[in-house]
Amino acid sequence: MALRLDLTSALSRAHTAMDLAVEHVLGHRPRQIRYKGDRDPVSDVDETVERLVHQFLATDDDADTGFLGEETGPIGNRDTYWVLDPIDGTINHQHGNPLCAIALGLVHNGQPALGVIALPLLGHRYSAAESGGAFRDDEPITPSSTDRLDKALIGFGDYGSGTDAGLRDVLCASLDRSFTARAQGLRRYGSTALDLVWVADGTLDACVLLGNRTWDTAAGAVIAREAGALVLDSDATPHSVHSRCAVAVTPGLSKDVMPLLRLLRGSSFWPSSNKADLDRLASTTHIGAEPLSHDFP
Repeated sequence: MALRLDLTSALSRAHTAMDLAVEHVLGHRPRQIRYKGDRDPVSDVDETVERLVHQFLATDDDADTGFLGEETGPIGNRDTYWVLDPIDGTINHQHGNPLCAIALGLVHNGQPALGVIALPLLGHRYSAAESGGAFRDDEPITPSSTDRLDKALIGFGDYGSGTDAGLRDVLCASLDRSFTARAQGLRRYGSTALDLVWVADGTLDACVLLGNRTWDTAAGAVIAREAGALVLDSDATPHSVHSRCAVAVTPGLSKDVMPLLRLLRGSSFWPSSNKADLDRLASTTHIGAEPLSHDFP
């Protein structure tokens, strides 16, 4: 079901939904923790935020737009849908670490079109809509002007957990060695959304995220792209919800960052994976490919 998007109206709705989410997070500490899988916790705060946001968005005004939540899965229109990570960085949040985010995006025809991300414990909010620029706390943002890898601070996603832990660990270790030898510094903050918006505002010069779960990346991809960063898959093709990875980089660094990702060739984190190489990697790490999302992409 194709919709004509009114991004101005949608952005206003996203901000109102985010107000509800931030209010709840600031007023409640996580008390009940359960595990969806290996080292993959979900708290009562995650679940309540997702319910609050979904209930707000699922009104008559927005009845034709689907919804994909990390905790509840997909509902409705698969061509145009809201996508939410209620707490990106649940482990950080559970431990009282302020490096966590609430990420709400709107996807249309396979492309993230709008994003609002709050860092509730740091007091910042980022937003962007297609062709409208990117903002932090209503002020325009741009990525850094760094153009040398030895002057660059790079954000990386976490090592593995769950079904693809072995493969991810092998590849992360290889990337660590390669980038550590060349970059000024590497950081793992534990929140994909935070990594992406920090590239957008120049706090990081690039981030490399193995995997592309839509609730983690959709909102941040729009914000980084609209700020002026390049947002790519691991093979340097443009990022979409179908991408295998999410890489955001300030333009002057792409020539140095993207060639280092060629070591992902043949793995499930490379778009044009050779099946024989993928099977070989999977067998040596006793692991299979990572699913891209619950369903919609």
